[in-house]
Amino acid sequence: MRYLTSVVLVAAFALPVLAQDPPRPPTKPSADRKMGLAKPLVFEKDKEVYGAPLKGLKHLRLKRISKRQKKWSGKKLQIRGEIASVCPKKGCWMMVKDGPQTVRVRFTDYSFFVPLDCANQKVTAEGTVTVKVETEAERRHYAEDAGKSKEEIEKITGDKVLLSFTADAVQIGTPPAKKKAQGGGRAKGKNGAKGKNGSGQG
Repeated sequence: MRYLTSVVLVAAFALPVLAQDPPRPPTKPSADRKMGLAKPLVFEKDKEVYGAPLKGLKHLRLKRISKRQKKWSGKKLQIRGEIASVCPKKGCWMMVKDGPQTVRVRFTDYSFFVPLDCANQKVTAEGTVTVKVETEAERRHYAEDAGKSKEEIEKITGDKVLLSFTADAVQIGTPPAKKKAQGGGRAKGKNGAKGKNGSGQG
């Protein structure tokens, strides 16, 4: 009886330990991060969300968008790439590189910002593609923000038509998993050809 009582007591003390939740990832930036004005909605080891959560919009490579700018201008899309550089003053824009293409990403209505130290990280952004005329003054302003020398800035002359992107949602870190293609195609008939009746005949 004394042995049984000991077992029950040990089990009782062990239960609170077993019931504890597993350790959670940090929910606040560490002291060494340069957050600037950025306020993350989600802050985990491999995932930071700014602005709003991703909705899973159609993803297109920048190369494809660049080839047909008029077609995609004004459309809501998702882009992915690497952050080449970021506004070092406020984090109010970032340059995103996807293969050979680079695009400046601004944030809707200046309503959110990204960390000042997020360069070279993977990023997924959702928002609107625009073909924008960037004036000489704007081009010089961005060059100044990026820390270009006075000589380099003075060499910037004239307006320039550029592909631009205005983001509503930004996720820095591990990209979200790509959605699997939906089924529902017509059945294949003989020799793998598709037909209305599944026999391979049109």
